[in-house]
Amino acid sequence: MNLTDLLVHEMVVDWGSNRRVITTRNGETVFECVVRPAPGLTYVTECLPQRDDPAIVEHLAEVLVHLQGLGMNDIVAVHPEFWDVGGTDCGRIVPMWLKLDSEMIASFERALPVGYRIAPFTNDLPGDDHDRGVFEEIVSGQYGPLIDDASLRIVADGTKGAIAVTEDRGVPLIGHLVVESGQRGAGLGKTLLVRSMLALASAGYADCRLNVMAENFTARRLYRSIGFVQDRATLKASRVTS
Repeated sequence: MNLTDLLVHEMVVDWGSNRRVITTRNGETVFECVVRPAPGLTYVTECLPQRDDPAIVEHLAEVLVHLQGLGMNDIVAVHPEFWDVGGTDCGRIVPMWLKLDSEMIASFERALPVGYRIAPFTNDLPGDDHDRGVFEEIVSGQYGPLIDDASLRIVADGTKGAIAVTEDRGVPLIGHLVVESGQRGAGLGKTLLVRSMLALASAGYADCRLNVMAENFTARRLYRSIGFVQDRATLKASRVTS
């Protein structure tokens, strides 16, 4: 074996249940990513470097083989959209970021309709079965602990909307925001978003991030409306099984 071509895969604790996989050659890191366990799935995210280079894609492929050798046989790799790692295309993802400037965010705040109020996050949640499944996944701690002050509902004879925010490796992450279909268009989603971001700013956080599907233009417009911007290249999710 040519030792100059030897790749070493090292699993190191990253944060909570996450693990960082580091690939090295001759003692120097050539590729790294984060492995996130989920029920029935393993997510591979935050691949670095994000360069249009076939050699880097080969490093990711080596990591996927390494993980499958450890029994992780159903993997969703989230990577730059210009990489082709095979598998099933699960869609494209836009990563977004917001600086938590409380004065700027407060300028978007609007009064709720009569009879509506902000309430703490509970298991009385809006949306369909898929939405409630996403909320359940978030509450389970997969993306870090729930930030109670920023996870909110709008209620009026039942829950009309909800937002869940977690602390993902030290940074707030919007996991899900849903408004009941019959309540959309009245500004409830924006009110939830503004109140949640103001709570994060009051708690001392500097910024917040989220990932939204590229084709969800309504959600992207909502987030942009209070200052969120796309801060990295569009990503692609590829499901790879053994």
